[in-house]
Amino acid sequence: MNWKLPLTLIALLAFGGGAAYYLSESNHDHDASGGGHDELGHDDHGATEDVRGPHGGRLLRDDVFTLELAIFEQGVPPEFRAWFTQAGKSLAPDSVKLSVELLRPGGATDTHGFTVEGDYARGTAEVYEPHSFDYRIVAEHAGRTHRWSFAAPEMQTTISAAAARRAGVEIAAAGPAILSEILPVYGHVRLNANKVARAVPRFGGIVREARKTLGDTVVAGEVVALVETNLSLVTIEVTAPLDGIIVDRDVNAGETVGDGATLYTIADLTEVWIDLNIPKRDQARVRIGQSVVIHADDGGPAATGPLSWISPLSSAEAQTLIARVSLANSDQRWRPGLFVKADIVVAEHTVPVAVRESALQTLFDFTVVFSRHGDVYQARPLQLGRRGNGYVEVLKGLGAGESYVTENSFLIKADIGKSGASHDH
Repeated sequence: MNWKLPLTLIALLAFGGGAAYYLSESNHDHDASGGGHDELGHDDHGATEDVRGPHGGRLLRDDVFTLELAIFEQGVPPEFRAWFTQAGKSLAPDSVKLSVELLRPGGATDTHGFTVEGDYARGTAEVYEPHSFDYRIVAEHAGRTHRWSFAAPEMQTTISAAAARRAGVEIAAAGPAILSEILPVYGHVRLNANKVARAVPRFGGIVREARKTLGDTVVAGEVVALVETNLSLVTIEVTAPLDGIIVDRDVNAGETVGDGATLYTIADLTEVWIDLNIPKRDQARVRIGQSVVIHADDGGPAATGPLSWISPLSSAEAQTLIARVSLANSDQRWRPGLFVKADIVVAEHTVPVAVRESALQTLFDFTVVFSRHGDVYQARPLQLGRRGNGYVEVLKGLGAGESYVTENSFLIKADIGKSGASHDH
């Protein structure tokens, strides 16, 4: 019995490499394609060699006609440049009609025409990243047509659907999104001053009974204390002015109290205030009505509410401004005095194409996502814009509707890296 394969698998799984194993060991499930812009392939005349010309471009030959084609990007966006020779002698660039078609993963085709620029022909369009495509090249000179076709994959790998599924690779489509611009601030929970009242006697005297203690729940009209007045020696009832909870007690039986003295403070905690401290640099961005997400330190769910009030005065000491959210608190989770963190949505932007931030990876000098084209996964360098809600705007590099890896994208990156893929210019 051959024990080698099971023992290798057991060792890999023991080191926590189960997911990576499917991508790195299943040679029949996938392969990786790397290399620079000019990977070896086949043209219409047979096998081509990756031979470089005097300008660093790839040499393509057909009998005595030679084309040197390079992607140039020093100080300019990537563009094609081409030089021509016939029987070893340079040809004027205007004597050759050249066109290049690039077939990209997913089926998109770019067609590049050329104009004369000094002693070479220059492509009229940008060769945008990724520089991973199949070439279809046609050059016409002196009544003859020369054709080449070859593959030049770059920063891509091929993984079977079964292997990707086992590795937990998940896919979503890029598309429009609403990105929220967030201002993070700190604050604390306060009693809602509109829902706080005091239980007081109309006349001073001796407190005969103090029936409530801190934390007790009362209803409006409930007797909370009895006071024997000084003038008539009549015992009067002191009642709760509203439904709520005793949050302060300043009375004991037997004490003498004056007219209108506060015996109890009662608060309705079903609604509280969240007072947020807005730094001076951000005060101009804050407006009444903006949505706020409030986070407590207890690990429970966040709460959401609009800004309902902004103080007309700033703190001279802290140079901050108070912005307030009135927050429902029926479960009394938001206890006055607690510190909170909050995110104020100061702006929202609708963008035509966005991807999840968690999908982004760094490959060579690029920030990329990996688009999927059947079993082929292609690194797509992106130009990014605004961020929010866990998404990031794509300005360039990926189109709406294209599928990209959202989960375990690091496994695709690792698979491309182990294949020795490069990004040559």
